[in-house]
Amino acid sequence: MADETARAEAEGQVAEVAAPATANPNSPYAWPKESRLLSTRVNRIDGTLKVAGKAKYSYDMQRPGMLYARILRSPHPHARVVSVDLGPARAMRGVKAALTIVQPGAKVMYVGDEVAAVAATSEDIARDAIRAITVRYEVLPFLATVEQALRPEAPAVFEGGNVKESQVEEEGNLQAGFAAAAHIVEQAYNTQVQTHVSLETHGCVCEWDGDKLTAWASTQAVHGTREGFATSLEIPQANVRVITEHMGGGFGSKFGPDVQGVTCAKLAREAKAPVHLLLDRREEHLASGNRPSAYARIKAGVSADGMLTAFDGETWGTGGAGAASGFPLPYIYAFPNRRRVHKDVYINAGQQRAMRAPGHPQGCFITEMLMDELADRVKMDPIEFRIRNLPPQAPNAMWREYFKIGAQRFGWDKRHATGDQAPGPIKRGMGCAANRWGGGGRGTQAQCEILPDGGVVMRCGTQDLGVGTRTLMAIITAETLGLPVSAIKVELGDSNLPFSGGSGGSTTAPAVSPAIRVTASKALQELAGRVAPALGVPADQITASDGRVHVKGDPSRGLSWADACRRLQTTPISVNGQWEAGLSASGTSGVQFAEVEVDVETGVAKVSRILCVQDCGLVVNQLAAESQCIGAMIMGVGYALYEDRILDRNTATMVNPNMEWYLVPGMSDVPAIDIMLMNQPERGVIGIGEPPTISTAAAIANAVANAIGVRVRSIPITPQKVLAALDGERAGGTL
Repeated sequence: MADETARAEAEGQVAEVAAPATANPNSPYAWPKESRLLSTRVNRIDGTLKVAGKAKYSYDMQRPGMLYARILRSPHPHARVVSVDLGPARAMRGVKAALTIVQPGAKVMYVGDEVAAVAATSEDIARDAIRAITVRYEVLPFLATVEQALRPEAPAVFEGGNVKESQVEEEGNLQAGFAAAAHIVEQAYNTQVQTHVSLETHGCVCEWDGDKLTAWASTQAVHGTREGFATSLEIPQANVRVITEHMGGGFGSKFGPDVQGVTCAKLAREAKAPVHLLLDRREEHLASGNRPSAYARIKAGVSADGMLTAFDGETWGTGGAGAASGFPLPYIYAFPNRRRVHKDVYINAGQQRAMRAPGHPQGCFITEMLMDELADRVKMDPIEFRIRNLPPQAPNAMWREYFKIGAQRFGWDKRHATGDQAPGPIKRGMGCAANRWGGGGRGTQAQCEILPDGGVVMRCGTQDLGVGTRTLMAIITAETLGLPVSAIKVELGDSNLPFSGGSGGSTTAPAVSPAIRVTASKALQELAGRVAPALGVPADQITASDGRVHVKGDPSRGLSWADACRRLQTTPISVNGQWEAGLSASGTSGVQFAEVEVDVETGVAKVSRILCVQDCGLVVNQLAAESQCIGAMIMGVGYALYEDRILDRNTATMVNPNMEWYLVPGMSDVPAIDIMLMNQPERGVIGIGEPPTISTAAAIANAVANAIGVRVRSIPITPQKVLAALDGERAGGTL
């Protein structure tokens, strides 16, 4: 499932993984209509550990006799490896293992591509050792930018060509659509390459016990990573155990062991000692994946009454060295006549990987900017214009309602026409945008154990990326068994536990929640069977609430939880369960509003506030869902204003692979954030990890245009771009 999700994400598709669109109210495990814990604000059960610095991440693992590994990376964007001499490194004191990753005759395709690796008794020795490795390269022609790759005279760097043309998407009659248009907009838009910048870097600690491997990995898929290790090392999956006790983010880039994981395992096997190999920040930027760029030349038509008539788009982008750059377009809004021609452009840079709602932020930015421009042409309020052109309303398509609710909450009626006419250099503006996503999931298994002393353990081989999955499992178990959250022990993040898929595509909550509900319910049914004779009723008349196991409708006829569990004597209850249809669904919708302040003298744009109106089916934990929205929107602020992978066009080397010059939002950049979660309990659980990051940048960009009266059609919206747009307008340019 992890591989299926990763592929869907990488192609910019809605990763629904065959989930139903609606829940089944007749499920025997249906969510309670009245609950104590569901949809309330529950603090994370691992919060204290993290605040105290006691949570153990992969980087923190210490094993007896552990070695430290480093990877030698290519200094060239494109070269053939002629020879690799590990001898000087192996001869160094403290070096215990060394290996070649790229064999002589093979090519490296970007600066940072893996070439060789060593393991040594200290990280300093390992760093010295990789510098001692002698590599001979045959330097080859390379492409540093999309513009270079598109030139007819560009060298043929990639097998099959530097550009991959895709099929034409076409619907309706484009000529008739433009003929019906009262206004036509022709513009170009583009988005940058954004790197993942996970707080915890990629990598793992590997240790062998004979022919069995244990890897403490920073991964979004403990079972998928186990499979990846087994396949790459040609060993049985039963001989691999992957543990992810805590994790510091992945955003779609950590589904398998990757080169560094397999390299770590090989070094550990050669050295016969545990090996620690986690990337540094520079390596993260170069080699751990990114969100691909997007470029679009659009011609679009609108009728005099504000109805979309035609869309003609030529799009392209780069996912790096031989990787795709897909994104949906047009996004959400209904163009009856449309055509799109897309191509992937390859350059010598690190490859893209799925990144939080892959493809959607790009498609949303381009389409929403276009929608504002079309609304301006027909002199219509942007929200009214959008509502006229939305697809039909449905439980997973509630934009009409959300735009109206959000506009009232945000104070949209105070928005001025494009261009703030207030005196002074600080101009204020408002913008809006919509999003959609799948967010379904399935396939998860779980195990619940009720102990004779009243203890409860819920086990599931999912992983917590830092989003609160532990707490979600505890909430559902506690709700089902009528216990406090503190009474539940949760075990996850281990491939020895019951199977669960990778955490991607916002699939974790809708995959895990039903499995936990079903498994806890089965455990309660078994306990009821032990208690029923003492209460003189059939087992199906027994339930649990408020720490008691009792007759349904009569809490006084029952036992305390502890007394009920004592009837187990020495044999605990242990039941297995799995995801079942009827408790989760797929398909989300949301809108966002942003207000910005732009200094027209310096070009600096600052987001002052954002409103998020978002659904995700049944909200399991209100606090965690809000936290997901906050984190997603902060990421969207970075995408809109700051983040940008910059390659030197002469060397194809990233010039800002660090946290000093690759800019991410700091606390002073975080705006006031208001969140309206639209609870839909009748739909069951749907994922919310990705939708709130999709529309943030588009809403901010539209707010900037509303503030300064001129559009910046590419992100990030830097001061230089703002000033250039203003200068262009003064020189006679147009919106």
